[in-house]
Amino acid sequence: MLEIKIYGTKTPGYQLAKAKLLHFLEKAGIEFSLKEVTNISDIIKDNVASVPAVKVNDELLFEIKTNGNYNGSLRDALQHILQLNNYGNMTKILVPTDFSEASLNAYNFAHHLAKEWSGVIKLTHIYYPSATEVNQFVVVNDDAEKFARERLSDLVKSLNQDWIGNFVEEPMVEGVFKIGFPVMELTDMSKEKDTVIVMGTTGVGGAFKKVFGSFSMDMIEKSHCPLFLIPPGAGFSSISRVTFLSEAIEHDKVYLDYVSKLCKKSCPKFRIVHLNTDDDDKFNESTTRSVADEFFDPEMYEVEIISTKDLFDSIKQVVSNDVNELVVLTPRHRNLFQSLFHKSVTEFAALNSVSPLLILTEKSVQ
Repeated sequence: MLEIKIYGTKTPGYQLAKAKLLHFLEKAGIEFSLKEVTNISDIIKDNVASVPAVKVNDELLFEIKTNGNYNGSLRDALQHILQLNNYGNMTKILVPTDFSEASLNAYNFAHHLAKEWSGVIKLTHIYYPSATEVNQFVVVNDDAEKFARERLSDLVKSLNQDWIGNFVEEPMVEGVFKIGFPVMELTDMSKEKDTVIVMGTTGVGGAFKKVFGSFSMDMIEKSHCPLFLIPPGAGFSSISRVTFLSEAIEHDKVYLDYVSKLCKKSCPKFRIVHLNTDDDDKFNESTTRSVADEFFDPEMYEVEIISTKDLFDSIKQVVSNDVNELVVLTPRHRNLFQSLFHKSVTEFAALNSVSPLLILTEKSVQ
């Protein structure tokens, strides 16, 4: 439990700092005790030079500056305090970045999610050390690592500027810098509670050169949390409808539970789509509606059965329908999943040029 003291003389600045501190700690579900210190002699005794100020566990002191940087210093204090408990039960939205347009596009999508879900964005750069051979010796390029760290820090600072003017609605952004193999590091991070990953689909440069190549394929298989894949142009709008591709709805309950919660947070419209490629198809609309009624109000969803002889072309039509439509795929759709993900990278990128995807596995929704 965090033991928090807030120092001040109950000025408007003090009252605002207290209100925002309580708001974020309660939103994050973090256990804490709060003591107000308003007596001048007690403030001096605790070696607090200026007020308002916040002290955590009698160790960390955050002074809220009133000389033109009040919002920024309060923001920094709140974020550092929340970081002590990894933001509690707030959703951690992990966005891998290689500083490309694709990763910035993914950040924009994550920003919408963070606002709707009251989440925090962890903008993550995984640096793989580069080395050169000089006179038969391998030399690690330390300057490249320093440059990457500074670039991430500058990017996070610029993104957090949007947060300063509005404490409640704008999400926090934390920069995370790791050294190692991208897939291994990201897989470990995906195991954290209340985490989702949002990735761009055409990253370039360094270890992220083919974000929709082997790296994204590995993350589809290894991620322990829900994985959003965002194509170019799909990062700037909120979700208007969620489409769930289903083969047998009675086997999809674990996924429907997650998607229903997503819809409550982000979008009230939900569509179940079944692609019928066989005359002996056993898909039953009545059974589907019966199962869906367990998770959605009947007026909030629709069921659509598409008869097709060309599965790949039909999938393409579904995922290319609307930039604001989120298409949900799960590994249970064996034929569908294999058709979609085992095509060439070029075909796959073209196939997903419009709609963002959400990949769910059993381990990612447990």
